[in-house]
Amino acid sequence: MYINIYKITLLVCICGIGIFWISCSGNSDESEQTEVILSVSKNTLIADGKDAITFTVMQAGVDVTADATIRSIMDSQTLDGNTFSTSKAGTYAFEASYGKYVSKLITVVAKSTSVAPSRFVRRICAMEFTGTWCAMCPAGMTRLNYLISSDYEGIVYLMSFHVNGTSADPMAIEQSSILSKKFAISGYPSCVVDMRKEMGLSENYTVMRTIFNESLEKYVSHCGVAISSLYNEAGSEAKVTVRVTSEKTSDYRLIVYAVENGLKYEQNDGGNYRDYTHNHVVRKLLSVSVDGDKLGQIPEDKEITQEYAVTLDNTWKAENLSFYALVTDENGYVNNLAVCEAINGNADYEYVND
Repeated sequence: MYINIYKITLLVCICGIGIFWISCSGNSDESEQTEVILSVSKNTLIADGKDAITFTVMQAGVDVTADATIRSIMDSQTLDGNTFSTSKAGTYAFEASYGKYVSKLITVVAKSTSVAPSRFVRRICAMEFTGTWCAMCPAGMTRLNYLISSDYEGIVYLMSFHVNGTSADPMAIEQSSILSKKFAISGYPSCVVDMRKEMGLSENYTVMRTIFNESLEKYVSHCGVAISSLYNEAGSEAKVTVRVTSEKTSDYRLIVYAVENGLKYEQNDGGNYRDYTHNHVVRKLLSVSVDGDKLGQIPEDKEITQEYAVTLDNTWKAENLSFYALVTDENGYVNNLAVCEAINGNADYEYVND
């Protein structure tokens, strides 16, 4: 009797230890068990409608491709199967979902026989023009944020230029008005993509996607951009270093902005003024003008470096601040960009094969 009770007690303890060990062991590598990994057979293909790439989706070492969903984020279309081909040259981005988990983005380049693809990942600049006095601006920003977060996360980088209107905007800077006139902005809110094309924020999502996709597919990123920041907290100063490498001998300009998130000001929202959190607000231009600093002609595969020193305004919060480096081509359009945090941030060159 006593022996049986002893054996049962011992067995329960052993089982409890085993369950505890399994539980702890499972928790330690939970991310490995749940992470969905999307891979591709090759990173480039010929845009002839025939050449194709093949995707594979893995979770916890198991091939789940047959049950996963692979989506092109450019047009929100789901692939029929796990292959992709196209007759349009450009950069395409894909993600895979399996259950409730979503993979990281993968970019591939469809090469034209006439235009060679870039080895640098293409980033798009979206400049929104807005104001605290503008009743329609919150709705426009909501639409733009939704589109970027759902389809172009990490591809389109947003900047908000505040201008004075029927009343003064506390976040307005001189350069906002200069750019507003340069782009002939006639209504607010408005958005200019890559300093090339205006996009109304009341347009339907199909029109907005078309403009973003055109920038990705039609205009090749001939240069790579890298940016870093060394922050001196004692002096509230940042040293910003920008590096640019070109794939072809060409003239470029560099525009650098300080951009801040989390600013709280009263905002006209559909005729009602309320407290509002403003993000992506352009606080300062570090370059000599809105047209940028001349980098001159950069020879093929050569790197040029430009440095800036900026003292942060006492109203800025360094932890919410980032630096945007835009490199424009000989026509004044944004060819590529990079973004880093103000506090010791670093964004190196991004390559298609990474």
